[in-house]
Amino acid sequence: MAKKRGAVSAVAKSVIDVSQLRSVWVWLGVILGVGSLLCWLNALRTIRLSVAYNLTGLQHVLVPIGSWWLLGEHIGTKQWIGIALVFIGVMITAPAVAHAEEIAEKKEHA
Repeated sequence: MAKKRGAVSAVAKSVIDVSQLRSVWVWLGVILGVGSLLCWLNALRTIRLSVAYNLTGLQHVLVPIGSWWLLGEHIGTKQWIGIALVFIGVMITAPAVAHAEEIAEKKEHA
């Protein structure tokens, strides 16, 4: 959301235009991007990569829904179907991957 508002509010007049750095939305987008990276790195310390990576598919659900809800973006019928399919796919595969990881971990310790 902050990146979208920053992009709209700080339109560049040339290829190198530092006036965009005056936008609060641009800085908020940068800060939130760094925060997101730190959260991802922290998650990788506690969750196996195969499980965490599978859950990143939820960004294809949360980003469009968030932009629709917060920014008033239009989501067409095909996009809603795609969002639903991605969500269903993540919900089916995430528990299976987590279960497989648990079994592999038990075998390692046995």
